[in-house]
Amino acid sequence: MQMLRYAFVILLISFSTVSRAEYFVIRDYKVDIKVHGSKGTFDINESITVEFSEPRRGIFRNIPYRYRIDGKEVEIGISGVDVSGFDYKTSKEGNDFVVRIGDPDIYVEGVQTYNISYSVKKAFLFMEDHNEFYWNIIGNSWQVPIDSVHFTVTLDKSIPMSENDYYVYTGLSGEKGQDATVQYYMDKFQGSSTRSFNPNEGLTLAINLPFDYIARPGKWEVLWEKYGMAGIGGSLFLIIAGLFYRTWYRYGKDYQIVRMVQYVPPKDLTPAEAGMIIDEKADNVDILSLLPYWAHNGHITMRRIPKTWGKDDHELTKISELPTSAAPYERIVFDGLFSDGDAVLISSLENSFYQYLQSAKTSLKAHLETMGVYYPISIKMQIYTAVIAVFLGILGIFLGFIFQSFALGLGLGLSSAVGLFFANFMLKKNEKGVQLYQEVLGFKMFVKAAEKDMIERMLKDDPEYFEKTLPYAMIFGYAKQWSKKFDGLLLEPPKWYVSPYGMYYHGNTFSPSEFGSSFDSGIRDIQSVFTSMPSSSGGGGSFGGGGSSGGGFGGGGGGSW
Repeated sequence: MQMLRYAFVILLISFSTVSRAEYFVIRDYKVDIKVHGSKGTFDINESITVEFSEPRRGIFRNIPYRYRIDGKEVEIGISGVDVSGFDYKTSKEGNDFVVRIGDPDIYVEGVQTYNISYSVKKAFLFMEDHNEFYWNIIGNSWQVPIDSVHFTVTLDKSIPMSENDYYVYTGLSGEKGQDATVQYYMDKFQGSSTRSFNPNEGLTLAINLPFDYIARPGKWEVLWEKYGMAGIGGSLFLIIAGLFYRTWYRYGKDYQIVRMVQYVPPKDLTPAEAGMIIDEKADNVDILSLLPYWAHNGHITMRRIPKTWGKDDHELTKISELPTSAAPYERIVFDGLFSDGDAVLISSLENSFYQYLQSAKTSLKAHLETMGVYYPISIKMQIYTAVIAVFLGILGIFLGFIFQSFALGLGLGLSSAVGLFFANFMLKKNEKGVQLYQEVLGFKMFVKAAEKDMIERMLKDDPEYFEKTLPYAMIFGYAKQWSKKFDGLLLEPPKWYVSPYGMYYHGNTFSPSEFGSSFDSGIRDIQSVFTSMPSSSGGGGSFGGGGSSGGGFGGGGGGSW
């Protein structure tokens, strides 16, 4: 028994502390509601008389506007908010519509009365044979005592009612207390609490109304409620996607290509430029293809360094400088590799070389545009399309958040993705560009399907044919397959590639297929280092239903600030 007393005292102390933390109590809470059945709305005026225990700026009122009913999310509309005689601001925070009352530079104290008025729509429950007005006169989220509650609900026309047509519930959320009176006469419900309310206790009024009294939403309203934003989002997607397609068709669609096998790559294109021409993207492999390209031209050598554990390393050694005709993207990579000397271990570039790689890809794309292979208008339209697509993505996030509509945000987001897709193919090749594309495509066709007798013939005409073509096979993704086609035709590996003794020999015979497989694997290891980046670290009231306090719309709570 003594333990129970101690527990009761501790509970009272805790309760007292919580109450004092809000610095006020509610002396009187009056709510007047006027129902407009033909409009399906009602107007509310709340007169809240509070007594502050110390100076405060004012109070804030949280009114839930989003609920979950039968597993579905439902929103009511709150509009026309006004607070007589006080400054106020409104906002939405989570599931609540918040009215913050008071001036941040002015403190008030003692007894203050706040008159809050607002209108509500879509807050009736529609049953098969009747409608329900189900409203929490005061919510279950007030953290302070409420001495008394008075309320009136006035209908816009007189309706016959029996005592079984209206109910009042009090207490904590889910309880069915009857600590309030309610009477109905002609067109008005009027009631009062019969005791003071503790924190988190509320008062709910439920009224059964005739089927035809409240204007029910029409068929189109229901459809709009369910699918309106989805329809807008879908329509916007179709319209915007169609405009992107039309823009691409007019400014970006290439002329018809003539497919004809070519036995050698274009003389005027580096493998990086050929890679950009073939897919209109500056890829990592386009930049990496420069390594065997430079090596064959006598600027560098490559040496494979085997390791007992982990991946093999590679060493690049500078033999000569690039020619003055080298493009800017080539110099970015070359100077980045040999910034600290004439030899560099690939492993030493981990988590640092990615910056040079990104700069080189950007420079490669710009260089292709200056080569005069695209129509200038298509270059402009690519920029415009990309900018609009990014804007649509941002707009989708913004409007989706503002209207709380995933469908609207998704529609604009998908439109953004379509725009970026078409922007990627917006560059339209002119006659020079089409000619170069046909030459690159023709050589790709040969690399993919070349017969050994034709390769043997090309080797007789040019003994360095393999070394010249290997960088171009890389950009097509055929380095291993292309190397294998030279089995039995080559006697020595490229002189610029230094490997552990005998690695690519079976007896006294050189195996191009094994060289190609090892070379391709080594290039992948180099790409892994080139693209590696330093790791970064970062930190990063519902509807209760069925006859109880807190079971309706409205309610909420508030506090002081």
